[in-house]
Amino acid sequence: MKRYTLHYIFQFLGAIFTLLFVACASESQWNDIEFYKVEKQEQLSESPLDDTDEENTEDEDSVEDKFTQLHTGLKREMDVKVDMQFLKSDKDTNERVCQLINAQLIEILLHQSSELSADEAVAQYIDDVKGEFHSDEVADIYRDHLTGRAEYGMGQVINYRLVEEAFNGGAHPCIVTTILRFNTKTGEMITADNLFPATKKDQLKEMLLRRLMENLHVRSLDELHKKGILEMTDMFVSNNIALREDSIEFHYNEYDIAPYSYGTFTICLGYDEAKEVMNADQTVKP
Repeated sequence: MKRYTLHYIFQFLGAIFTLLFVACASESQWNDIEFYKVEKQEQLSESPLDDTDEENTEDEDSVEDKFTQLHTGLKREMDVKVDMQFLKSDKDTNERVCQLINAQLIEILLHQSSELSADEAVAQYIDDVKGEFHSDEVADIYRDHLTGRAEYGMGQVINYRLVEEAFNGGAHPCIVTTILRFNTKTGEMITADNLFPATKKDQLKEMLLRRLMENLHVRSLDELHKKGILEMTDMFVSNNIALREDSIEFHYNEYDIAPYSYGTFTICLGYDEAKEVMNADQTVKP
């Protein structure tokens, strides 16, 4: 009896040791990569009469136009802000990976050259917006706020979530979330095609549709249509995917599958249920 008892005790201690080892290894992995923030904001306000009267050479019509503008409150205002996290590491091998990821963030999210540093790219992005504003290529009231955050995901994955809030006239601002995934061993971006083979996309759509109906407590596609959801489009696999520690998140922006009044949708699938539609040879696994 004692022998069996000792056997179970050693098994239990072995399991505890394994869990602690894995937890410490994971913590060590994330401790090697740090996030730092680059933040910059500029605001401009232009009166409609800022460019008036250089030597009193305006004709009567132009003076009347400027008077009308002044009294109708046409004032041009711009507010652009970038608040984004980037990656760094004290270890040479990880620093190279961080540089690769930062370069992709700069190219994909800021539309700047990957040869620029994070600070330079943010400054150039703001200069580009200012140039558009001065050239009258945007509305008289223009706001563009970018907020980017890196998040630890499952295994060797970092998810990056950028939220852009823009207002260029109209009834309400437009808020768009973009989610990217990166392998911290290679620095490569993980695409939806890396995760889900084309032959499984229809099956994945069905899984997402079922989960959406469960979340909204409806039993059929007709009921969704009556709520105004998926009236203008079929269900699709969003490219805004986060590989979280406990599940795969599919993010749908405003207007993606429903009217603006519904806001955004988040559909999550556990790894156990999603494994049947995932690539068997994927390099990143839960």
